[in-house]
Amino acid sequence: MIKQIIFNVGGALSSYVECNNYKILIDLGSKTDFHPVENFLLPLFKKRNESKDSNGKYSISQLILSHPHNDHISNIEEFHKHFYPSLVTTPNDNDGTPNAERINWSLIDNPTDNYVSFLRKNLLPSRRPPLHSIDSNVLEIFYNKCLQCEKSPMLDIKNYSNNISIVAFLYLNGQRILMAGDLMKDGMSYLIENNHSFASELSTGVDFLIAPHHGLQSSFSVELFNNIKNNKTNRLNIISEKTSYTDSNRVVDTRYSSSDYCNGNNNLSTSANKVYQRKTSNGHMIIDYSGREPIITIENSNDEETLINYF
Repeated sequence: MIKQIIFNVGGALSSYVECNNYKILIDLGSKTDFHPVENFLLPLFKKRNESKDSNGKYSISQLILSHPHNDHISNIEEFHKHFYPSLVTTPNDNDGTPNAERINWSLIDNPTDNYVSFLRKNLLPSRRPPLHSIDSNVLEIFYNKCLQCEKSPMLDIKNYSNNISIVAFLYLNGQRILMAGDLMKDGMSYLIENNHSFASELSTGVDFLIAPHHGLQSSFSVELFNNIKNNKTNRLNIISEKTSYTDSNRVVDTRYSSSDYCNGNNNLSTSANKVYQRKTSNGHMIIDYSGREPIITIENSNDEETLINYF
């Protein structure tokens, strides 16, 4: 089984991936009426009678927390209560972390916030650097080094928290999925210009894009698309964002829904109506990569049984 769900958690982000024996969770955002742990992961693992470790926790292969903002870590306490990841990947300052990669907690918005404090006290201790992937055939990670985000004149210091985001490139049965975290425009440009491996991956193509910083206008990166093969994604641009209005400061950039930035090669498209973008505000997005062509399903129900039946 090779599947991914991008949860409808409003203006936040959380996604769960299963590929063969790997179970990967990317970010832990939640909203008042849906929590990825309580409303999906726990029911799924209980239904399967998954085994627990000696501490009574379920195991997953890798937890990636792209950066320590509340909209990416708000479900962290429940996760820690029930799950133990073999690998935790998130910006940190643990012993052994190269100086250039050590996070400056004082530059994180609300560095003493309860979720951030919980992360630092409970998930980071005993974890060892460097940041890496559980299997580079399934997942690769890329990031701007924290010191670069702090010191480089090319990067706006007010964007520090977002620009240290870990970017995930998933390779699932021939499909290439880019999860761009909350990189701002300057951070994306810097990563492309200074990380040749990342630029090379973009040039090979992107099928699905989980848009940077929830697809907001302030973060649309022309340079990202200029470096993607054919200057557009192949299948779909995905926006993890709550319903917004024209007078909101969280307006999704309309270019994501344009044929200029996506081919629309997906099962949601018809000959008369090509689909280039979908928002998770329309429902949880389940993508089955197991067949010759990926199948996208949008589920607007929060019912636990309904959701876990997709897996």
